[in-house]
Amino acid sequence: MDVFVEQLLQKKKGRKDYMIIGAASVFGLILLALCTQVPFLIPFLLLIVAGVFAGIYYVAASRNLEFEYSTTNGDFTVDQITNRSRRKRICGFDLKSVEEMGLYNASTLQNRTFASRLMVGVDDEGTDAWYFVVHLKDAGNTLVVFNPNERMLTAIKPFLPRQVSVNAYRGR
Repeated sequence: MDVFVEQLLQKKKGRKDYMIIGAASVFGLILLALCTQVPFLIPFLLLIVAGVFAGIYYVAASRNLEFEYSTTNGDFTVDQITNRSRRKRICGFDLKSVEEMGLYNASTLQNRTFASRLMVGVDDEGTDAWYFVVHLKDAGNTLVVFNPNERMLTAIKPFLPRQVSVNAYRGR
C-alpha cells in the first residue's frame, strides 16, 4: 500500500524578518532622498520612486514563507514556498537514512556540530518542533528542525530505522 502524506505550514514572521523589511524601507527612503539632491536625476524621479517601492514590496513579499513537508513511501521532502508563487526544494532524503529523530530541544543540540542546520518550522526558535539528524549527499551531516502534525508523524514512523523509531516515539 502506498503512503502519501503532505502538510503545508505557514512560517511566522520573526524579529529577523521585520528587521530585513525595515532595513529595506530605510535604505529605499535614503536612496530617494539622495536622488532628489542630484539635479540630473529629477526628470527620472517618478521612475526611481516606483523602482524603490517595487523593491521594498519585493523584499517584504520574499519574507512570506510556507513550508511543505511530504512523505511518499519512505521519501521525505521539504519545499519552501515564497509568497505563494515560487517553490524551492530545501531537502529530500530516504527516511531509512535518518540517524536520529526526536522532540527538538535547542539546549541539548546547540553544542553539537552539523554541516548545516535547516530550520523549516513555524519559527526559528523551534517551538513544539521535532528534528531529524540525517546525512545529505550535498550538505553533509544535517539537522532538520520541523513541525509535523500527528498524521505526518504516523506516516514517518514505519519507514525509520527500528532503533531510531523506538527512541523517537518512546512515551508517545
